[in-house]
Order: sequence, then structure tokens, then C-alpha cells
Amino acid sequence: MHFKLFLLAVCTFATVSCANNGKKAPADNDTDSDTTLTVQAAASSQLEVKPLSGYFLKNTIKVKDSLTYWIIDNQASFDSLFGMAKTMNNTIDKPDFGTQIVIAATMPPTYYGTQIQLESATSDNLTNDAALHFVATANPEKSSAATVPLWLGAVPKTGKSTFKLFTGDNLTKTITEQQ
Repeated sequence: MHFKLFLLAVCTFATVSCANNGKKAPADNDTDSDTTLTVQAAASSQLEVKPLSGYFLKNTIKVKDSLTYWIIDNQASFDSLFGMAKTMNNTIDKPDFGTQIVIAATMPPTYYGTQIQLESATSDNLTNDAALHFVATANPEKSSAATVPLWLGAVPKTGKSTFKLFTGDNLTKTITEQQ
């Protein structure tokens, strides 16, 4: 019974999605169709972000805010914040500070297996600004040990940039980076 209802719902959804809502496609001989082309550069585009894995936040760093962000442009700063979490099976992604900037997002220690994820990353082609939207999801089950959630990613260096860092849709921090 449940399968039949599910199948009916899927078929209904597919039919509604494919309907053209009664709109007539313009014919080639329509005289009122717009023949001018408006070509403009897209105001924003997808920002190339390379996630970095194999690192942890050093225990000398105390995070107090719900989401804390850093923009790191040199190896010394990076090494002062993060250590390598090398195991027999994993690979460590090393950033190239000659061509990349590292963006880090972290939270205070938690017992709920929280993971920080990059939801979207866009770049404004006109101003060279970037907007990164992060979300944090937690496991409802409490574990016996606290962990510090961490997300690291590298973006290309492109000159003077302003990074707008969002928690969901809320602007959390704006960092201007001069390179």
C-alpha cells in the first residue's frame, strides 16, 4: 500500500515538473519576439575551493565563538594553528601558499560529533570579493569524548579580496586580505 502511494506521488511530481504551464514557445516568425542580445559578464561565479584534509586544531588554541573563521596566507601562521593528523591510510593535503589562501572554520569542543561543511562559495567577478556559506551538523547522540570540529579549504590568490563568511545565511565575519 505504501509503495503504491509513493509511486503515485513520484509520477504526479514528474508530470507536474514536465508540464510547460501552458506557455507557448515563440515561433520563428513571431514579430513581437525580442531579437536583441543582452550579453553581460556574470556578476558572480563559483569560487574554486580545494578542501584540505588531514589536520587538527592544536590544543593550545582555545575557540570560544560558535563558529570561528581564519584566513591564513603563510606557512608559519598555518603551522601555529594546525597539526597534521597522519595515519597509515590517509593523505595530507598541503596548501601552496604561493598560489593559495587557506580558509579555516572551527567551533568549540563538542560531544556531539559536529561536522562543519561548506554549503556554497561564490566570487564577485567585479569586486573580487568572495562569499562562503558554512553549515554545521551534529549527531544527536552524545559521545564519550569531545572533538573540535574543523573545516579547511584553499582558494586561489587573486589580489585584494574581501571574504564574507556566513553561518547559514547570517553574515558572521568579513575579512579583507591584502596580498
